[in-house]
Amino acid sequence: CYHCKLNMQEGDPAVYAERAGYDKLWHPGCFVCCTCGELLVDMIYFWKNGNLYCGRHYCDSERPRCAGCDELIFSNEYTLAEGQNWHLKHFCCFDCDCVLAGVTYLTVNDNPVCKSCYVKNHAAV
Repeated sequence: CYHCKLNMQEGDPAVYAERAGYDKLWHPGCFVCCTCGELLVDMIYFWKNGNLYCGRHYCDSERPRCAGCDELIFSNEYTLAEGQNWHLKHFCCFDCDCVLAGVTYLTVNDNPVCKSCYVKNHAAV
């Protein structure tokens, strides 16, 4: 078995994945996404760099995912903030929803806020 490295016994059910090549077989329970462990026997699978992926994690390996909407980001313009990727329109002030991409912001309780909301709602007077 390509995953667990145990020998396949004659008569055992085995999974063959055409995209992985003719030399690889898996036990049905070992045919899983390398990221989340989801069983892929009855699912669409992806093969990349010697690993099996479910659809979600294969796409995550190809494109960044927006922390605001959880969708893939296909645009070449997006922002990386607070250690996550965001569509430009989804990185917003937690208080007023104004877009923060490319502007100075502060964090309050791990939430981004624009300068004017910070002064108005959070700054000590």
